[in-house]
Amino acid sequence: MLYWIFTLLIYKIAYVSKSVATDIQRNITITEGDIAILPCEAHDEGNKYQVVWMSPKKILIGKNQRRFMDDPRISIEHTYIAYWNLHIRQIKYEDRGEYTCTVNTSPVQITRINLMVYVPARILDYASSKDMSVKEGRDVTLWCNATGIPEPNITWFRIYQNHSPSRIRVGDVGDTLIIKNISRHCGGEYECMADNGVRGAVQHTIKVEVHFPPEVKLINYKQSQTIGRETMLQCNVSASPLGVHGWRFGKREFDQPSGENYRTEMFKDDKMRLILLLRILSVGKEDFGNYTCEAKNNYGHSEKTMLLHEYTVPTQKPSFHSSSTTAHILTFSDSMKRTHPETVSRVREGEDPEILIFDFRLRASGEANSQGTVRAALWTEVVVILLLKVVSNLSGID
Repeated sequence: MLYWIFTLLIYKIAYVSKSVATDIQRNITITEGDIAILPCEAHDEGNKYQVVWMSPKKILIGKNQRRFMDDPRISIEHTYIAYWNLHIRQIKYEDRGEYTCTVNTSPVQITRINLMVYVPARILDYASSKDMSVKEGRDVTLWCNATGIPEPNITWFRIYQNHSPSRIRVGDVGDTLIIKNISRHCGGEYECMADNGVRGAVQHTIKVEVHFPPEVKLINYKQSQTIGRETMLQCNVSASPLGVHGWRFGKREFDQPSGENYRTEMFKDDKMRLILLLRILSVGKEDFGNYTCEAKNNYGHSEKTMLLHEYTVPTQKPSFHSSSTTAHILTFSDSMKRTHPETVSRVREGEDPEILIFDFRLRASGEANSQGTVRAALWTEVVVILLLKVVSNLSGID
């Protein structure tokens, strides 16, 4: 009890004699969770002075090395003769404020220490957006609630899971990210990062899954195959969620397993696309017809139909190619009559109306049109005419 009274008296005296006391001001900044050491010097070689520490709430912490406050994190350390330092371990944000160290020297020495506590950025998961599923075309708002001293800045990123994960900054700085008219291509992971320069930044990831009705696409709408051969039908399905999908032939649905002659296979292209295959190991006449690929989920239904028909080898008619040369018959009645009508008439007088036929060949039409070939034909006719004339003269002599 006497200790308390004596300590309070020292504290009162210090404040009453403030005008003559030595007042020292200091500022100390510490990060939450670290240890804070608040210095207080008292040059007291004979240990005749009393050192008193007071909290920001004007509560007596302790005197000299004796602690009065019931807080095991706090201690007064007298490691050197001139130092009576206050140690606060595992510092909290609530520990901030002005601490006072008073020494009853003459004049009274007062050390005021303003303790500032920085708090690293934290993201409050319970107050931030969680993984969600939305329908394509809706507006989406993502929240990221973060605390810290000083107040953290929040930036947004979109995460791309390619061969190596990468991220691209999106939106503005702030605790909300708004995606207008969201499409299937905007789905994926979004990350908010809070940073206030105290220690490292912290992140929070939100997965956004965009749902939309199925879309069925065919590689081709008509396919042929020979009887007894294997064939494969393929269609691509896009949907989220993928839902129910498969091939249908009339009223028959091909499920796995589909029988000895049929095989159905499915390959995921990604989480929203897959490839559906229907293998027919040996095509028969009963397999020809329309096949339907269909898919449905909670958001809609889609189907496309293709035709499988028999392949027949086309028969080719033989093609006949004309010879490169064509025989042409020259007679006196057509060619020679046109070129030398007088000579022909004289021959006719001696030979009666008999027509001598000379058969010779001309080359293809291209060559027949050339000037050299025409000249050769004319010279041939001239020679023939002369020979006939000679024969006619000889006949007249006889």
